[in-house]
Amino acid sequence: MKSIAYVTFCLILILSSVSLAQGQSSASIKEVAKEVVKEAQNAKAATAEKKFSAEWRLRMSGEDYHDEQSQSKIFALKTDLKAKYQLHSTLLIDLQPSLRLQSGTTQSVDGADKPENKISLTQAALVYRPLSITRISAGALNQTYLHSDLLVDEIAFPAARAELLLTRGTVLSAFVFETAIPTSTSLSTNTRELEPTPSLNTVALKVNLQGSKNLYLRMTGGYFIFNNLPSAVAQSSRLLGNEVESISDAQYAFTNKFEGYEAKVDFKAPVTAWLNIVGGAQYITNTKAAAEFASGSTYGAGAEIYFNKGLSLDITGGIFSIAPEAAVSYFNANRFETNRNGYFAKTFLDFEKQGFRVGVEYQESDVMFINSIQSKDQKVFLKLETSYADI
Repeated sequence: MKSIAYVTFCLILILSSVSLAQGQSSASIKEVAKEVVKEAQNAKAATAEKKFSAEWRLRMSGEDYHDEQSQSKIFALKTDLKAKYQLHSTLLIDLQPSLRLQSGTTQSVDGADKPENKISLTQAALVYRPLSITRISAGALNQTYLHSDLLVDEIAFPAARAELLLTRGTVLSAFVFETAIPTSTSLSTNTRELEPTPSLNTVALKVNLQGSKNLYLRMTGGYFIFNNLPSAVAQSSRLLGNEVESISDAQYAFTNKFEGYEAKVDFKAPVTAWLNIVGGAQYITNTKAAAEFASGSTYGAGAEIYFNKGLSLDITGGIFSIAPEAAVSYFNANRFETNRNGYFAKTFLDFEKQGFRVGVEYQESDVMFINSIQSKDQKVFLKLETSYADI
């Protein structure tokens, strides 16, 4: 009897142990399954995040502009967005819209970028990169990528662009060809009935040397050709410095064609732990105009002074001179116009840790060749700008 009881007791212990082990194994399997599902969800979210990225910034400014014939006092609020979506390993959507709201008083303000509330595009492109050394872009492309401020403002033209990219160490070179349709900021060509579509064709070479964040040299040089510029663009450009002929009461044409060379260079270099120097230059010449009316240039230099890691003072100044036929004034009127020479200065206090900067800009110019339309002008800007922040 004792042996039977002992055997029975051992069987109970064995069966209990097996049952307990099975329960624990089942619980472990459930926990592992939950972890696997969680990791899969995290991986899926990470993949989606890698495909899409976006950032934004806010800019506020007060502008005081006046010359002998016009004046304006404008407050502007602008929101900029940069969004990218990787459709495929070789295909990218690059979207950069801006919303601008303005209020104030203006009198007789003319130009390519009249004060108004609007949504505009800095870029809206489909970028295809079949090989590491090639890049093809199409859409509304930012023209400052190729061109100097002397030729065009920060504006997007409907365009197609092909690039051959070469990298050697810290040097990136790009041979670029682009064909674009020059438009206003609303992407309107301003053509009328029977007028052909305008075009801007460019061949350029870009070279960037990037040593670090505070050490770089960027250079761009190229050849541009404007074709079929419409009457409305000629009419507006007449008020901004270009020589224009009146064909009829409602039709205008440029006296000269616009075709030539342009180049730009800018750099930054550290001097000490608390001081960086910056500088740049731009040049343009129109080979289809007389030499004395055909060239433009601007030169600038400045410094970044660091009080500590999160606070710096940026100071920049320079001069510019743009002959009447150096560029199409309709497309560069936001910054320079043509038939003008002058100077500019700006200073900003940059709060890097807090993510914003405040500053003031001043620009004054006079006419190179006296006419009945243009006169000496002055511009003063007070600005507050945030840094880009992820969305």
